[in-house]
Amino acid sequence: MLTNEWITIPGGAFVYRVRHRIMEGDCQVEHGPVLLDMPAFEMQKYPVTNAMYREFLDQSGYAPADRANFLRHLDGPDAPDENAPVVWVSLTDAKAYAGWAGGALPSDAQWQYAAGGPSRARWPWGDEFRADCMNGDGDRLTPVDRYPSGASYWGLVDLCGNAWEWVDGPIDDGRHAFGLIRGGCHYRARHFWHIAGGPHPNDSHEKVPLLGEALGRAATVGFRCVRKAVGV
Repeated sequence: MLTNEWITIPGGAFVYRVRHRIMEGDCQVEHGPVLLDMPAFEMQKYPVTNAMYREFLDQSGYAPADRANFLRHLDGPDAPDENAPVVWVSLTDAKAYAGWAGGALPSDAQWQYAAGGPSRARWPWGDEFRADCMNGDGDRLTPVDRYPSGASYWGLVDLCGNAWEWVDGPIDDGRHAFGLIRGGCHYRARHFWHIAGGPHPNDSHEKVPLLGEALGRAATVGFRCVRKAVGV
């Protein structure tokens, strides 16, 4: 099993500006530009994998109240790679793991800041799109360490493509609750209704309506964690 080391992300000034593809109205959150003074924090090098999530289940005894679609890929005919990102986890399931691991889900701004590095790069590896740096158009999830060339400035891996990543939520705009996801995924939808799929740049997020735990779990959405920086 891979070790998911914590990587220190130094603090600094950051202009938070987000693009959002509007389908059914805006996502009712700040899109900037906003100048933020980002405190230092630590972020996991990899997305949480199947093996890491199994360890959490074994040690914590976690069981969601609504198990519909929970980890449904683990019960399928094809055994998933233990080092592929865990999917079919809701925002609630992801937050449960993060708390057990001593952290939390990253805020939308933390995720973007960590992915862009000090140069505020468009993609984790730099400003130019490179198909060889991520699983952006594959037929299945790949191990999270498959594309080391796609690492960010601070050494975070698998931020783009493969599986979307939950950021902290939920968000309630007074009309409905939703979550935000980052980074894109390997699957490319054949239509453009709701989530298009494919790789997404660092300054892009997508809105996911939270319509219950079962519908909040998907084959292309995982997560990674952050925590307070130690000794910074």
